[in-house]
Amino acid sequence: MSMFSILAVSDLTPASEHALERAALLARQHQAVLRLAHFAEGRHNFFSDPVARLTQRSRQLARRHGIEAHALAASTSLDDLMHEARAASLLVMAPMEQRSWKTFHLGTTLDQVMQGSHCPLLLVKHAPRGPYQRVLVAVDLSDRTSALIDRARRFSAPCELQVFHAIDTIEESRLRSASVSFEAMQANRLGTRQHARTRLLQVIGALGMPDDDPPAFDVGNGDPAYSTALQQQAIRADLVVVGRRRRSSLRHFLGGSVAQRVAQWADSDVLVVPSEDPDT
Repeated sequence: MSMFSILAVSDLTPASEHALERAALLARQHQAVLRLAHFAEGRHNFFSDPVARLTQRSRQLARRHGIEAHALAASTSLDDLMHEARAASLLVMAPMEQRSWKTFHLGTTLDQVMQGSHCPLLLVKHAPRGPYQRVLVAVDLSDRTSALIDRARRFSAPCELQVFHAIDTIEESRLRSASVSFEAMQANRLGTRQHARTRLLQVIGALGMPDDDPPAFDVGNGDPAYSTALQQQAIRADLVVVGRRRRSSLRHFLGGSVAQRVAQWADSDVLVVPSEDPDT
């Protein structure tokens, strides 16, 4: 994955320090320029001059990792941050879950960033111990599946990569409400599962990966976000990669997206890759 610029967000809390360290590791891995932006959800009085502190931090990261790093000249608002992210190849931040009453319908800060970012967003939850080792890619079997798997491979170069698809049980609920027989429901479930496995094999085969080292894959049943979070915990993945379609404000307010819920429920870091296709 080619990166020219990584934008890392910090409010100078310990949680955001994890994001800065991960961003610096990725900048070194991908030979990218690292920019640090100061953004605080509330009034933080940790430092009288947070921009000066972040500038000092950028110099430390540059020396330690051998990268080009610098801080933005002033603290940013959320709108400013989204503007800066337009020029970035990757946006990196820690979970920011504050919700303002003025923008309550837009969700938390993280929700708004995820909804508004045009570049991939890496949500960092843990202090990095090195490159990502075990990566889970959550796919929906759409035309974007191959690109998402390929992006995950190039982004992290993991030792272990698993592709996971969760079969939503909404259709099964509809069959049950229509009083379809148990046998017919079982046949439908088996057929859907077999179709998903066949589709995953086709996608993985088309990636042109070495025959002796194909990625593992699995198929689950249930809510895609919840099933992905459970799968992440089961295989102990340290990164989940998930795609995100753009949604209308109303749909966002009512239920959020699969990507948003994965970001909330997964124990690992989460890379959210936006789609160019609107889902309004």
